[in-house]
Amino acid sequence: MSRPPVRRVVTGHNDQGLAVILSDTDAPHHFSSDTIPGFGATVPWMTKAGIIDHVSDTDMAGADTEIPSFPAPGETIMRIADFPPDSVYPKDANSAIFDELDGHEEADAGAERSGGKHFWFHRTESLDYAVVLEGEITLLVDEGEATMRAGDVAIQRATSHAWSNRTDKTARVLFVLIGTEPISASEIASQRRVNSTSMDAS
Repeated sequence: MSRPPVRRVVTGHNDQGLAVILSDTDAPHHFSSDTIPGFGATVPWMTKAGIIDHVSDTDMAGADTEIPSFPAPGETIMRIADFPPDSVYPKDANSAIFDELDGHEEADAGAERSGGKHFWFHRTESLDYAVVLEGEITLLVDEGEATMRAGDVAIQRATSHAWSNRTDKTARVLFVLIGTEPISASEIASQRRVNSTSMDAS
């Protein structure tokens, strides 16, 4: 099942410093799964680490640009993802999803403490802003969950998590992923304990 395209309007400047529309077309980085009906994502834009370029007309998400599944430290990726109902995923959903995303390492990290409660569990080294655009989807973490609807926002802070669509309609979610320095859940827990001990001592 092919997904509807995402219209992408990119602005810039001309040589006189006037703001202009550089392009107004469907985003070229548009993926629809061959194995999971309705699943896919579009990447309208990304940025590399370092100073962001506002001078050139370089298309950071042009058709010939290679965009990683997950951002490195300092990089950002804007992604619009469609999550079909959980019921349409194949029995080997975990393998199918992360084969397509090249994300088995992230899936292994996410499964460490999740107890296998959902096939979408993964963990990335990133700060993710997630905005539900259409439908309803449930954010699962190791302990707890939150059902989100259009207009709701999640701030996902390098946690192990999964997205579960328990409805009969596709949910569309906009993500902005900001790559952060690697730190494991165990390292976070250790630092929290040190910080807690320091506060208790003071």
